[in-house]
Amino acid sequence: MLAKAVSVPLEKVCRLLLFAVAARTLKEVAFGRFQFADTVAALLVLATDLGIGMWTTRALARRRHTPQEIVGTGMWVRSLAAAPYLALVGATALLGAGRQPDTRRALLCLGIAALAGVFIEYCGAIFRGHERLRDEAHLNVVRAVLVTLAGLGALAWQPSVGALAAGVMLGSVSAAVHGLWIVRYRYRLPTPFANKPFDSSLRRSLARTAIRQAFPLWLATLMSLVYFKGDAVLLRLWAGDAAVGAYSAAFKIFEGTMILPSIVLAASFPSLVRAHDQVQVHARLHAQARAHRRRAELGLGLGLLGLGALVGGTLWATSATVIRLAFGPTFANAVPALRVLSLAIPLLFANYGLTHFLIARHLERYNLAFTIGLVILNLGSNWVLIPRWGALGAAWATLGTELALSVCCMVMLAERSPASSSPEPPRTPPPEPSATNKVRRSE
Repeated sequence: MLAKAVSVPLEKVCRLLLFAVAARTLKEVAFGRFQFADTVAALLVLATDLGIGMWTTRALARRRHTPQEIVGTGMWVRSLAAAPYLALVGATALLGAGRQPDTRRALLCLGIAALAGVFIEYCGAIFRGHERLRDEAHLNVVRAVLVTLAGLGALAWQPSVGALAAGVMLGSVSAAVHGLWIVRYRYRLPTPFANKPFDSSLRRSLARTAIRQAFPLWLATLMSLVYFKGDAVLLRLWAGDAAVGAYSAAFKIFEGTMILPSIVLAASFPSLVRAHDQVQVHARLHAQARAHRRRAELGLGLGLLGLGALVGGTLWATSATVIRLAFGPTFANAVPALRVLSLAIPLLFANYGLTHFLIARHLERYNLAFTIGLVILNLGSNWVLIPRWGALGAAWATLGTELALSVCCMVMLAERSPASSSPEPPRTPPPEPSATNKVRRSE
């Protein structure tokens, strides 16, 4: 946690510096176009995710397979999904950018940058599964510094949307190469460029298991990103580029506050997974293990809620000053939206923990059901509020969505706490894999 606590703020400061300089250089309309391209690339890149990152962290924490089997399978699945994603990005840039060449170039560059980010995030999932957050912190700082320096250099060379996107792409690809080098040569784990790491039959079997278990995680992430970042697309359709620029400035501050819950959950998630496995495996200590898990989740959830209240209250009181210092006086329209978003920060922090509790308990299918309902709620709220209040309406829609997610998660966790949260009966730990039973075993 100390390593994350030092690195994540540095990473966010670098990103905020890049966006602050870009906003002052490009102004509201051009900055809004860049944010639109960035949001579209972030939505499209989920086609390559499939939930494999979270599955990898959980599988490494459970230790049911060797790291080479888990990581090799994950890299194989990720690489197979890259080709259709690049084709989708190209088609979107050609057909969806209209008559704006700079937006088309930005979509292409940011699409490649997002694909590089996929492999960076997967390297981070490997490090979290091994509970080596120092390596993840190192990679995130390298990524932030490279992206920021390349982006600022591109803006100094040519102050345009296309140049900024090209700089972000260059920094992201360089960071991805560095992360894969760490995985290959420090951890001795397979990468997309390595030879077959283990038996192909086992790889196919484990890949099927991984996709089956990770698919609900992927769909839930997709749905949550739609309601978490889709506001920018709706704002552009109904309120114009200026409203996107103002709301994006406020949302960057709001999104940056996720530093704290991400630090806590990155360090504690493998332990939460093992606490749930203790409930499932040790029948004699079943009640004690359940009580330990309940205490851990309750303490962590209340701590995140209190921390969110402190951060949200501070940001609400200083919102005008924060916007002026970060983006300049021309973004004064972002202040009302930031004040509303600051009210959602306690819920955002708590939800970060609640959704991880569901995943640790293997209840991701319920998280998927929640997010589908929340997408409908968020789209309906934006449909009503954005035409009337613009960026402020989008902020209120975000607040309502976070509140609904909190209620859904707490109800489900409360209903599942008296009994085991998995349909599997208590069992003894599985034996170590041998040469004859590796193929038959599944995650």
